[in-house]
Amino acid sequence: AEEEGGQQTCSSAMGKKEPKEVVEEKAAEEEEEEPRVSLYVSPLATPLVTDKLLARSLKLIKKSVSEKKTRRGVPECTKAIRKGQQGICFLAGDIFPMDVFAHIPTLCEEKGIYYVYVKSRHELGAACQTRRPISLIMVMEPPADSAYSSTYQQVVAGIKAVHPYM
Repeated sequence: AEEEGGQQTCSSAMGKKEPKEVVEEKAAEEEEEEPRVSLYVSPLATPLVTDKLLARSLKLIKKSVSEKKTRRGVPECTKAIRKGQQGICFLAGDIFPMDVFAHIPTLCEEKGIYYVYVKSRHELGAACQTRRPISLIMVMEPPADSAYSSTYQQVVAGIKAVHPYM
């Protein structure tokens, strides 16, 4: 920042000088960006959770992330499923191409792990309290005395009701 005639300025691209207040307003606008809306939902994304079950699922993800009981990303989740760890897989329904994790539902069905699709990868990222979109997250089965075990049981009951294969 330089001072010219008593007013603070910040130099920006192309050598122009802008008042510091304008720079701060631009930064505030960037922080208040609107929630991203997914325009694409894969035809393979069934069962897709909505409404109350979606709200409970996102709450469950938030609680499990705070207790560090999640596996995030395709390689980490695939490894956990193959090792026989139990939990619920939440897959994003707006990933293109779907080949990235098309093998996950089959693996889950073989191992008896519940899985559901969420409409957007941005919703999963927000539930994990990160700005980065997440394509796949696995919430590990909690011990009986865990803080989120009741929420986990409610979500499992909801998934059993909407899932055609489980």
